[in-house]
Amino acid sequence: MYYLPTTIIFITYSILTLIYSLKNRQIKKKNHIFINEILLAALFLVAGVLFPFLYQSQSPDLSRNSLNYMWLFTSTILILELGIWVVMLGYNGRISKKNPEIMAERDYKKFCEEFDKNWVDDLRSEAGRKLLHLFACFVIFFFWTLGLILEDIGILPQWGLDNYSFSYWLTITVGFGFVIMVQIGDLARLNKFYLLPKWSKRWYKSMRQEEQFTFVASTPLVLSFIPFLFAPFPIFGAVVLITTGADAVACIIGKKYGKYSLRKNSNKTIEGFIAGGVSTFLIVIIILTLYHPWMPVSISKIFIMASVATILFLMVDRFVRNISDNILNPLMTGFGIWIILFL
Repeated sequence: MYYLPTTIIFITYSILTLIYSLKNRQIKKKNHIFINEILLAALFLVAGVLFPFLYQSQSPDLSRNSLNYMWLFTSTILILELGIWVVMLGYNGRISKKNPEIMAERDYKKFCEEFDKNWVDDLRSEAGRKLLHLFACFVIFFFWTLGLILEDIGILPQWGLDNYSFSYWLTITVGFGFVIMVQIGDLARLNKFYLLPKWSKRWYKSMRQEEQFTFVASTPLVLSFIPFLFAPFPIFGAVVLITTGADAVACIIGKKYGKYSLRKNSNKTIEGFIAGGVSTFLIVIIILTLYHPWMPVSISKIFIMASVATILFLMVDRFVRNISDNILNPLMTGFGIWIILFL
């Protein structure tokens, strides 16, 4: 039952996100972000429901004792993090209400006006945002490599763990901790900005202009990876790298070399579109070949998986308008590759 605190936290986040979205549904629908917020609430629910099964998804021989320790560690970390945030928000709310100057300084409307005035949509700014997404990818592959090393030298077996359970334990704990931090910040920003500390202004200066009145893209991006923890690691790794790497390549190439718009009233370009497709194909080929021992399939099947992932990636970019590609890209490409694996 040590998984219960984490499950409850994520289900609570799902409910709070849903309540906020439904409460503001008219303006959300007008700005074409209502579906994304409902999907985000659903992803939180999925994360909470699936959490009790994630650590043993690829490690069926994992002992109950080891599993309990892992659940306890993750839940303890997340409870402590959430507790720190609650105390910080409470403190800032108290001092803001007692001091009209602080309350005026932390007015969200004023913040948005300053944000719009200083907003720069150039290659350098976009590259910085994409690097943050790529950092998540780096963390996942680092934990996997660390697990391999510790398993090879015999440390993990002494703890009753294997590479999968250990690397996923670290990945999930860090990923869930990140999501808890970002989402509580977003809920405060969108509802009562004065609860956030002064330094949070610097934090939110890096968000995209269209994220001012909705949740930042990092949260659904991370949550969309969760179903693929049940797939072999090469699929999980490919999904993560497609969502962060291929998207980054498409965006950067489009910003620097793009001349032809992909579709009317879109900031996406044909050049970026092609670069994203090529990157997706190469990522699947490279990752599935490099990590072949953990999913031994034929070269022909790898090429089919790469082709399917590329087609789905391009379809999302070309035809989907009002649903975030940070949600659809991992889900579509990931399930596409996974389905081919079973054929």
